Amino acid sequence: MWKLSNFINYFFTGVGFGAATYLLILTFAFPGEPATPLGVISVFIISGLIGILSMIFAADVSPAIAFSVHIIGTFLLVLLMYWINKWSVTFWWILGEFLLVYIVIWLIVILSQVHTVNKINSKIKKRNSKR
Repeated sequence: MWKLSNFINYFFTGVGFGAATYLLILTFAFPGEPATPLGVISVFIISGLIGILSMIFAADVSPAIAFSVHIIGTFLLVLLMYWINKWSVTFWWILGEFLLVYIVIWLIVILSQVHTVNKINSKIKKRNSKR
C-alpha cells in the first residue's frame, strides 16, 4: 500500500526535474523568453504528476509495461502542458525535445542509482572487513 509520504516524495522529485528542465529549455532553446506564472505553475504541477506516475516502476508490473505506461503517460502530460500554456511549436519539436529530455533524465536517474549502490556496497565491504 502506498503511503502519502511516497506520493509527496515522488511528486517533489518530479517537480525538481521539471523545474530544472524548464529553466534549461528557457535558457538555451528560448533565450530571452521570460518565464510566466502560468508556465511555472503548470510545470510544477505536471512535473509533480509525472513524478507520481514514476511510482509505476515500484509497482508489481513487468518492466516493459511500466516503461510503456510511463513514457506514454509522460508524453501526454507534456502535451497537456504545451496546450495549457499555448506554447506554439511544432509537434516534431515537442517530440524531439521530449525524447532528448526523457533520455537525459533517465541517464541522471541511472547514474544516481549506480552511485547509491556503489556507496552501499562500499559500506558493506568495510563492515565485513572489520569482522
